[in-house]
Amino acid sequence: MKQLIAITLPTFFPGEAQVITTLFQNGLERLHLRKPAASADELRRLLDEIPGKYHPAIALHDHFELWKEYPAIGGVHLNSRNAEVPPGFRGRISRSCHTFEEVAANRQLDYCFLSPIFESISKEGYGSGFPIGELQEAAQAGIITPKVFALGGISLETLPRLSGLPFGGAAVLGALWGKHPENDPDIIKRLNALLLCIEKI
Repeated sequence: MKQLIAITLPTFFPGEAQVITTLFQNGLERLHLRKPAASADELRRLLDEIPGKYHPAIALHDHFELWKEYPAIGGVHLNSRNAEVPPGFRGRISRSCHTFEEVAANRQLDYCFLSPIFESISKEGYGSGFPIGELQEAAQAGIITPKVFALGGISLETLPRLSGLPFGGAAVLGALWGKHPENDPDIIKRLNALLLCIEKI
């Protein structure tokens, strides 16, 4: 079964911990905590407000040292800022890839993101990098597998275009959070629609 991964907005918003908790309560299975400019203290405050039972579903993109304070944290996501797995960490390890060669070189990881698949919703001008034909060829070559998640421009409109490709699922940002998540009664409706859509591809 394909999985939906949510990536946080890069900045904090009022009531974010409660919104994240509500998303978990309504079926979200994994969240990537990505706040590139945040301090460790800011991330601590957010994690402290999210019930500990959901921490195994969270992956850190920054301040990997926090896993020692929050040992239930489920994953770390490698990137240019944080390229090394923290010593002693035994959770899920992932990273972002932008070429098929990068994906092939990181098969030892638990999973990776391949992006941008479609034109990004959250990053204007961040264009599509992979025609469907190339994705199909990569799947036939064994590069796209259930350990690879599609990222970039993922929405209710674009998800069906992944049908038949062996991605493990997709990661979403703009299509879930919208423009004003701090005061948006429709965010759970969007989550439910995305979960329903991903089940069908």
